[in-house]
Amino acid sequence: MNVLRALIYDDQVSLTIIDTTKLVKDGLARHGLKGESADVFARTLSFLTYVSSCLKEETGEVSIALQTDGKLSTLSASGNTALAMRGYLAWDTEKTETIGDGALTIVRDDGYSRPFVGSCALVKGALDESFEEYYRISEQLPTEITTCFFENERGGVAFCGVIALQPLPFASQTTLEKLPDEKQRLATLKEVAKDGLFTVANRAFGVKEEDCHYKNAEYRCNCSREYLKGVLVSVGEKELRQIVKEDGAIHAHCHYCNTDYAFDEKDVDEMFQKE
Repeated sequence: MNVLRALIYDDQVSLTIIDTTKLVKDGLARHGLKGESADVFARTLSFLTYVSSCLKEETGEVSIALQTDGKLSTLSASGNTALAMRGYLAWDTEKTETIGDGALTIVRDDGYSRPFVGSCALVKGALDESFEEYYRISEQLPTEITTCFFENERGGVAFCGVIALQPLPFASQTTLEKLPDEKQRLATLKEVAKDGLFTVANRAFGVKEEDCHYKNAEYRCNCSREYLKGVLVSVGEKELRQIVKEDGAIHAHCHYCNTDYAFDEKDVDEMFQKE
């Protein structure tokens, strides 16, 4: 399990610590990302994992979009209550700033009648501050958030994670003054790679094992040949057969898992076979 959640400081603050190393490794491998683009993708995916871990309903889903005029042109990612994460980004190497002016938008569906849509302006060049700004502006829930991403000497993922502390509405001023600052949160998060989630939570916040709630997050796309066949049916049999005739096959690409699909005449026959 790589997600730990617990209440601390006399149940006045919600603590979440997530080791997203394996999840991020899988995502970066899918897209072949290194350096700056890997850092942005990894830390945004970690933040999304935190947001997804807060979903209440079994069918809950959340999507996140970052759009800027910097090297990070667009980043789109989604997750759900089962903590299956996926995402992709468009990167413009001709720009100078990594994260320029732009916006962060989150669509959260808790399984109720209408999804919640929130957004905020990005804090230029500062992802964690942007994540905190989103919670302050759109959710009215001041939340301390720190993400980290470290590559090893070979350019692989050494460690990636996120720590979030969210005071509950009734938290006292004395409790708020106890909250660790950004430097302390980062130091705590770095210890997870060496000592594990519970040991760090216990040492830093006095969390007891019986008070911990664990989940597991992974990088997993929900696309499949069968799913895409269902989508293609809506195009219509005549149109699909024409594409196969002209191109030899119908080609589809999933940006989230970077997978290519091809459907030939036999596949079209199966899509429209008569009962």
